[in-house]
Amino acid sequence: MGVQSWLVLDAEDGEHELAAAAGQAGLVSQLRPLIVELSKPGDLVFDPFAGWGTTLVAASVEGRRGIGMEITESRAAEAGHRIEGRYPGQIMLCGDARKPPLPDGCVDLVLCDLPYFGTNLDQESTTDGQMYALREYGDYLDALDEAFAAIARTMRVGAHAVIAVQNRRLAGKFVPLAWDASAVLGRHLTLGDERIHLYERKISGDDAMVSNKAHEYLLMATK
Repeated sequence: MGVQSWLVLDAEDGEHELAAAAGQAGLVSQLRPLIVELSKPGDLVFDPFAGWGTTLVAASVEGRRGIGMEITESRAAEAGHRIEGRYPGQIMLCGDARKPPLPDGCVDLVLCDLPYFGTNLDQESTTDGQMYALREYGDYLDALDEAFAAIARTMRVGAHAVIAVQNRRLAGKFVPLAWDASAVLGRHLTLGDERIHLYERKISGDDAMVSNKAHEYLLMATK
C-alpha cells in the first residue's frame, strides 16, 4: 500500500487543545496517526522532551500508556496538571532526557519534538541538561548524542522512534539542525526514512535564500 512522505496539518482538535501554550505545545492531531501506525493498544510510548504533555494526551486518546520527561519544572508541572484525571495511563516526570529512569528495553515507541538549538526559551537556565541553554552548537550536538544513546537503551528491539525537528536560521545563517540530528541519531538507531509535516504559514520577505519554513522533518528510526 505504501506510505505518503508528507502530511498537511489542519488545526488542533479543540477537545484536546492547550491554548495557554499555543504554538509551542504541538498538536495532538498530528501525533495520533503516528501512534496508531507505529504501536499497538497498551504499548508504552515515551517522550523524552515532553514539554506540555501533548504526546501523553495523544497516547491516552489512542489507548496507549505514556511516559513523558521534561527538564523544566514549571512545564512538567503544567503537563502533569493537564493529564491528571482526564487522560488515564499517563505518567509525567521532571528530569533529564540523558538519564531516563526506565528499564532497558521497555519502550515500544519514542515520539518527540527536539528542543531546538537557539530557541529563545530557558536561555538563562542553570539546570544541568537544559539543552535550550546551550549556546555552542557543538555542545548541543554532544548533549543530543548523550540523550539519543540513553533513549535507545530504553527501547525494545524492533521499537520505532519518530523525532520531529526543523532546520533553522539563526543570526542570518542557515543551521542544518534536522540533518545533523539525523546523523547523531544514526549512531544509536537504524535510520528508516524521513517524513514531512506541512503547516499553513504566511510568506513574507523577498530574499530568495530565506523561505517561510512551513515544514518540519520527522526522522524515522528503528532499534
